[in-house]
Amino acid sequence: MADSHSNRFPLATTRIGLTFLTVAICILACTIGAASMPLETGTHSLLWIIALAACCTGGLVAMSSVRAIRTIEVELRRGTALAPNAGNDSSPTAEHRLAIQRRARSVFGNDPVADGWNQLMETIHFFHMQSSAPQSQTDRPTASLDKEAVTLARAMRGLPVAWVITDNDGNIRFMSPAACGMLSLDEDSSKLAGRDLAELLGLRDESDPADLEQLFGPVRMVHCRRRLTVQSNPLQIRITRSRLAGRRGDVEGLAWILLDITQQRLATEARDDFLMTATHELRTPLTNLQAYAEALQQCDDLQVDRQKEFCNVINSEANRLGRLIDQLLTVSQMEAGSMVVNRHQLDVLPLVTYAAEQLTAQAEQKSIAIVTRVLAKSPVVYGDRDKLLATLVNLLGNAIKYTPDGGEVVLRVASDERWIRIDIEDNGPGIPEDEQPKVFDKFYRCVATRESTERGNGLGLAFAREVARLHGGDLDLRSTLGEGSVFTLRLPTPAAGSTR
Repeated sequence: MADSHSNRFPLATTRIGLTFLTVAICILACTIGAASMPLETGTHSLLWIIALAACCTGGLVAMSSVRAIRTIEVELRRGTALAPNAGNDSSPTAEHRLAIQRRARSVFGNDPVADGWNQLMETIHFFHMQSSAPQSQTDRPTASLDKEAVTLARAMRGLPVAWVITDNDGNIRFMSPAACGMLSLDEDSSKLAGRDLAELLGLRDESDPADLEQLFGPVRMVHCRRRLTVQSNPLQIRITRSRLAGRRGDVEGLAWILLDITQQRLATEARDDFLMTATHELRTPLTNLQAYAEALQQCDDLQVDRQKEFCNVINSEANRLGRLIDQLLTVSQMEAGSMVVNRHQLDVLPLVTYAAEQLTAQAEQKSIAIVTRVLAKSPVVYGDRDKLLATLVNLLGNAIKYTPDGGEVVLRVASDERWIRIDIEDNGPGIPEDEQPKVFDKFYRCVATRESTERGNGLGLAFAREVARLHGGDLDLRSTLGEGSVFTLRLPTPAAGSTR
């Protein structure tokens, strides 16, 4: 509407020019009329009166056209008088701007000049009010801020981070869904508001008063670790508390970031245990190798049977050392995801028999019988011989290690159209149900095995499952506490593998 109004309304200079053109035409017409009627004095007088009236009317119209411009000029002169001197490099101060804004007046009229000036005054007044508003207010319209706040709130709630906003006393104001899930709380904000976060985290019961004073003290950011139990599950949480730093007048409070480091702590403990175990297992075969090598070197009169016995021990310890090094290399491959299998057509029964023979001596030391129950006809698998053999040795070695003296380890082979199943069953202590999914994690050892005198590095089962899955199969576990465990290695038959 304002644009169309401006386009239809002529400029001030155009209006003045048209006015004087009209007056000139009127005077010219009166002059020509008076010249054409020389003897009629009354008519001449009337024509000159008309010309004089046209001049007066034109002058009034011209004055009306420049009235808005004259008013603007007066206001600009007033503002110039209030502003700093032109020679001064300093910009107008807030007092100068305020004085100019208060002295500047609106212009009456409906022409584009008056409308433009009035809109300019309104814009200056709006920005002046925004700049002079308290610092706790924003520089943008409320509707825009509300929309941005909603977007940010949705983004914060969608982050997979456990964050909590509290007041200075630790009373909850807002809590993310991730934090509610970590602490097993209802996400209903009406039930969470006002609850004491320190009490939920067990800080008031277990912490030293000095620790609480530090958490709620004036320090901008504090880090600490706490252990707590949520629904019978032990958790270790790393807490980062920071003060909400805003502008003057903003609501104060505390921001908390909760990070569950339980698995990280378990992995660290498992890695430390692995390093200790690896050091022990490396030292033992090296010591044996050195001792028997020195015995062979120093004793010239050893009988041939004794020499063969020493050589067998050296060979056995060298193989043991090689297996440990292979496991260390396997860890690196599993971490990098670079483990590959070289597939060939293999008979399963020779693999099983060879793995059992490899561990016969270890079983005889504990008077453990290895019972093999295989098929009459050997099934065929398409796989990597070395990795499958290492898998069977790991599974049989675990079964023998945790089976009590005089026990029995059963090795069964069965097959159907889709799968070849190799079961390794022992009558050891068994694995608790809640720990069974974790035994395939690298470096993990369940409580029963950690408390036993047998040492392990927590890599055998992780390696075995990785090999099984690389062949298109899997490694399953069935275990009853106090009765033993059954590990089932499933491998696809060549026919099933070709259709997968």
